[in-house]
Amino acid sequence: MRPLRQLAMAMVVTALTAIGAQAQEREFTPAREPQPRVGLSALVINAFYIPFRFPVTVAGAVVAGATGWLTAGNQHAADDVFGLVDGTQVITPAIIENRERFSFGAYD
Repeated sequence: MRPLRQLAMAMVVTALTAIGAQAQEREFTPAREPQPRVGLSALVINAFYIPFRFPVTVAGAVVAGATGWLTAGNQHAADDVFGLVDGTQVITPAIIENRERFSFGAYD
C-alpha cells in the first residue's frame, strides 16, 4: 500500500508543478484603456471606405472567377487575380493604432 501512496503523491506533485509552470508562461496583458476617439474614427472611416471597398471586392471576385473558368479551373490563376483585391475589408481600431497592418490587396 505504501508504494501506491508514494506514487500518488509523486503524481500530485508533478501535476502541481506543471500547472505552476503553465501559469508562469501566460503572457501578461495590461488593462485596456477606453479610447472612444479610435472607435469613432474607425466608424467614420468605414462609412466612406466600405461603400468603396465592397464593389471593388465583388468585381475582383467576378474577374477571378472568370479567370478560373477561362483557364479550365486553374485555381492558382484565379487566386492570383483575387489577390489583387484580397486585403483589409474594414478598418478596425487596431489598424488606426498601427497594431495591425492595412493592405488593399495580398501583394501590398
